[in-house]
Amino acid sequence: MCAICEIASGQGPGRVIYRDGSALAFLAKDPEVRAHTVVAPIAHVATWHELGEELVRDLFVAAQEVSRRLCLRLSAGAVNVLFAGGPVAQQSVPHFHLHILPRWPGDGVDAWPRLPGYGGDLEADLHALVDPESPARKG
Repeated sequence: MCAICEIASGQGPGRVIYRDGSALAFLAKDPEVRAHTVVAPIAHVATWHELGEELVRDLFVAAQEVSRRLCLRLSAGAVNVLFAGGPVAQQSVPHFHLHILPRWPGDGVDAWPRLPGYGGDLEADLHALVDPESPARKG
């Protein structure tokens, strides 16, 4: 059983702050910032691509509620919501989850990665990604 499933089932330690029928949120074991919170499906789903549409909606509703609590109850000014959608994207726990990092003015946290930039062919990418019958292709 994975670590998130253990928390969801009550068999593992977790500081749960939110739970509904399909999602739970708990304070991170090794927080990056104050009140670093993890939101995950209660059912074991390994990656982003395996989530059904209803569960995606439920997870983001839960993340929004947790974000509101962090801002209202801890006076955070905003949040970063982060996730890794599979092992190649550096997902380290094989159970899909979102990280919510509350932010305060002047907190010194830089949650946006420094990326090398892309110098490839944007038109070729657009052509490959837009469905032939899509209104986006026609406009």
